[in-house]
Amino acid sequence: MDPIMMASIGAATSIIASALSAAYAISSCAPALASVSSEKPELSSKLIITIVLGEALAIYGLLIAFMIISQLPLVTTTAEGSRALFAGVAMGGAAVGASVGIAYCGPALITATVERPESYSTNILGLVLSEALAIYGLLIAFMLIA
Repeated sequence: MDPIMMASIGAATSIIASALSAAYAISSCAPALASVSSEKPELSSKLIITIVLGEALAIYGLLIAFMIISQLPLVTTTAEGSRALFAGVAMGGAAVGASVGIAYCGPALITATVERPESYSTNILGLVLSEALAIYGLLIAFMLIA
């Protein structure tokens, strides 16, 4: 396969999987946040992190896709094309995993915080660790591209 085509598929995989992952995480957390905002608006600013971390997944995928595309003129061998492809797959796959965690932990964090606001600092751990999965993929993708 043409190395530039392989790199282009990597860039597309990165942004498509990451954007869909962000949409899934946000669509799972936003309704819970909206209902809490109407009942306890003072918690909205604290709980918006569930939406922000979901959107970060798309930003990570965009960053990797942009890096791959900016290096397309330098991709001349199959090895370079493969590394770019796998960088996109690593980022996209990590975003999918992170979105599942965010979609599960985000609404739980919101519900628990409404019931017991003092539990926020403990309950946010699941959300943050879910986001860390995407950061791991981002770092591996950086290493593959650089």
